Amino acid sequence: MNPEPIPSPAAKTIQMPESGWIAEVLGTAINAMEIRAMESGRGFQSTTWQLLLSCDPPGSAPESVVLKSETTNPDAHEFTRLNCSFQREVGVYNHLIPRLKHHQPIVYGCSANQPCWLLMEDLSHLRSGDQLQGLSHAETVASLQSIAVLHAEFWLDPQLERQSWLPAHSFWFQHPQADLVEPFVETYSVRLGEQATTIVRAVLEQGEAIDAALAERPWTLVHGDLRADNLLFGGSAQAPSATILDWSWACRSLATIDLAFLIGGSEPVLQRHGRLDELLQLWHGTLLLRGVRDYPLADARRDLQLAALRCLTTSIAMYRFLLDPDVSVRTALFVDQAIQRHSALVLELEAWQALPDLEGLT
Repeated sequence: MNPEPIPSPAAKTIQMPESGWIAEVLGTAINAMEIRAMESGRGFQSTTWQLLLSCDPPGSAPESVVLKSETTNPDAHEFTRLNCSFQREVGVYNHLIPRLKHHQPIVYGCSANQPCWLLMEDLSHLRSGDQLQGLSHAETVASLQSIAVLHAEFWLDPQLERQSWLPAHSFWFQHPQADLVEPFVETYSVRLGEQATTIVRAVLEQGEAIDAALAERPWTLVHGDLRADNLLFGGSAQAPSATILDWSWACRSLATIDLAFLIGGSEPVLQRHGRLDELLQLWHGTLLLRGVRDYPLADARRDLQLAALRCLTTSIAMYRFLLDPDVSVRTALFVDQAIQRHSALVLELEAWQALPDLEGLT
């Protein structure tokens, strides 16, 4: 079963699955290859296929692999190329993840040249996180433990500064369109409440100062888009293990960005309420066990407040999807939930305390 052909010029922007070059990458002969388009609607930046392989000799390659290439959505395609998203992901898998044992997926081949691609281990047997449903508390804990291992491994590591493909403090939600602010406030001010709306405006006004404060803090490898749809889970529902995918927004920055984005975007508000300190202590404790020093818990909490402010601009950046008359139901629900979850996190953390200028908020 092959996917429907993608019309030109979109086909020129992605690496199509063809048995010849895939066999060359895997170092085997492919007798037959079944191509299955993987679930769409969860990601905005890629086109992904599952490839079922019959190889010669048998067992000389995996029975299935996943091919990931660039998106055919013209707006998203331009945005991701401007931000070198695929180059970031290829760089992480090529230069950084191999330092850690047991961190999946295995990458069989990749290219950062356009059209970019990744040929990876098929982990479709694992459970996919679901942004709309949200993460269970156990899944949130497992995800924080996994990202803490990565944060600790690259904590203030000078190797990160030598990676030309890895930017510093670069996030897709950092500079939302100014003309979206008033329509956003008109739509959401009643639901978010006066305090949250005031904080949103303060964050937008103090964006440069927030970024300057963030740049003064300890840095590490940051995922930059850590949310349920970029996670896979093994194990039981009570004791899951988490695998982190999609490093296309990786950067060198403040580690708590990943905490704020994950907790603020993916764990339902009522479930996480009253558990923020527990989650922060779990993550911080893993850092200490992995060798991070001179980083008190009080500093980590302040950094989480600062990161929650920076992640709050996702609300404006994502709001533009709701203005598209052809927006899917899933995307609309995804955006609406993210906006309300991130705002609730800022309030529960009292994150406004980390604003560089508190005038008018105290």
